Formats: sequence, structure tokens, C-alpha cells
Amino acid sequence: MHNVNVEAIEATAAKAAEDPAAAINPVALTGDWNVEEGATQFTTAIPLPGGGTVAFAADFPPPMGGTGAAPSPLAYCFWGGLACYAMTFAQEAAREGVELRALRGRVDAALDMTRALGIGDRPPLEEISWTLEVDSDADDATIEGLRQIADARCPGAWCLRNALTVNTTIERVGD
Repeated sequence: MHNVNVEAIEATAAKAAEDPAAAINPVALTGDWNVEEGATQFTTAIPLPGGGTVAFAADFPPPMGGTGAAPSPLAYCFWGGLACYAMTFAQEAAREGVELRALRGRVDAALDMTRALGIGDRPPLEEISWTLEVDSDADDATIEGLRQIADARCPGAWCLRNALTVNTTIERVGD
């Protein structure tokens, strides 16, 4: 239904109900800083589950020392959160048998860069808003119920709403 393989989701849920380890999805990504002047600052090739990779590049905007030749790292973060939320909504709509004709998401945020510039200690972000534009014959109560399910189940929303441990490590390489 609307580009969601409900049978695959239900099979995964059944496996995970029997063995919670079946729901663990390890993630390990790498990226490289480009030291050449004028190059996009940070690049990677992200592996796809079906094989192959997708190239990603990130560059700070000019006021932050980059060229602006690629999206900023936070643009990916914002878009990734929005994608996760919209996809969770669409997935749960399919699981509930609610047909979507169209779904569009929008993210809104106001970044305070004073901390990144070393001139302040205000939070870079105090809130983020995700808006979904939904085209469906479902009534408002059904759509609201799907919003509540997406709010509860979206991994991206959970990560933003709850404190995570961020571990950083430096490994020296080269001579």
C-alpha cells in the first residue's frame, strides 16, 4: 500500500517479538575531511541494504568557513529526522489500512550559531517542527491517531526527545 511492504514489516515485527535481537540494526558509517582548498569539506559513500552506495557530501555555509557547495551537516540531520518521521507516518498508515494519495513533509528550525562560533553558550537549537501535509480520504480522528503513533514510534523523534550518550574518540594515524 502506497509504496510500503506491510508484509515485510509484519514479518520483522513477529521475529522481533520472539527475539528482540532481531530488531537491532547495527550502523557504522565513515566520512572523510577533504584537506584540498575549494573541495567539498566532508564526503562519504553510505552503503545501501540492497548493495551499492550513495554518495553524500557536506559543506559548511560560507559564514561558517565552507563554500556552501553541499548541504550543511545539520541540513542532513534535519532532513533525516523529517524523513524518518514522514516515513514512519506512511508506514503506520499502511499498517492500519489507511490509503495516502500524497504526503509531504516540512521541517522548520532556527539555528543559533553562537556556540559553534565560540562566542556564546546558548543551545544551538531549542525546538524543531515537523509538518506533514496529508492527502487522504481518512477522517481527522484517524489522521490524528496516525500522528500519535508516528510520534511514539519514530526512531528519529525518539532520539531528539531523549538524552543520548555521545561518545567521542580520537585515534591518531599517520606519522
